[in-house]
Amino acid sequence: MIVTSTGNEGEEPTSCANPMSIMIEIAKAAYLDEVLFSAPNSKERFEILSFIELAQSLSAEELCERVNKHLTMRMFLVGLNITAADIIVHLYLAEYFRDLEDFQKIALPNAFRWIDHIQHLPGLAEQVEALGLFVAFPDESNSQPSKA
Repeated sequence: MIVTSTGNEGEEPTSCANPMSIMIEIAKAAYLDEVLFSAPNSKERFEILSFIELAQSLSAEELCERVNKHLTMRMFLVGLNITAADIIVHLYLAEYFRDLEDFQKIALPNAFRWIDHIQHLPGLAEQVEALGLFVAFPDESNSQPSKA
């Protein structure tokens, strides 16, 4: 995907094909750049962009394991508030998590807690439902199937 701007008066038009650059520019236009991506040149921005790159490069299973371990003592992937990393990684993991058996979800408690939290945030809940990505809460009474 290539996005081209016409440029303001006296400016040259620009083109961009990098999805992260496009997301950052959209966030800037909506005055949400530092909310979703943190301050430019900050450690948090680097971490956010790193999680987005991981989501694009790892399999869902590998990403889920990494997120589960990372979220041991955290509510969000980076910092104390939701960021673009949470939204994008959630989109990469929701379909995978939705299709897991209950005992598999229970085996990934931190990742499931995080997915459940993100999917219930105001504004995101409607989008998750509309995309069919809602992850049901596991029934803890269902045990792992026998090996027989």
